[in-house]
Amino acid sequence: MIEWVRRGDLLVTNDTGPMHVAAALGKPLVALFGPTAPERTGPYGQLANVLRLDLPCSPCLSSRCAIAETDKCLRDLSPATVLARVEKLLV
Repeated sequence: MIEWVRRGDLLVTNDTGPMHVAAALGKPLVALFGPTAPERTGPYGQLANVLRLDLPCSPCLSSRCAIAETDKCLRDLSPATVLARVEKLLV
C-alpha cells in the first residue's frame, strides 16, 4: 500500500492509515472527515486539504450516528466538492 501511495499523484481518502502515509510522503491528498476531528487526527501538514461539513453534531467522535439523517456529515459531502478540491491540487 505504501508503494501505491508513493507512486500516485494524489490520494482521496478518509481518516485512515493511508492518509497518514500520504502526508508522511508529502503526497497531495484530499481527506474526507465526518465524525472525527481533523485537529486531532488530520493529515500532518495538510489540514487545509481536509473536507468537512460544519454541522452542529460534528465532530461527534462516535462510531454510530445519533441523528435522524444518519451519516449526514459524510453523505452530504458532494462528489462535485471533492472533485473541485482534487482539480485544484492537481493543477
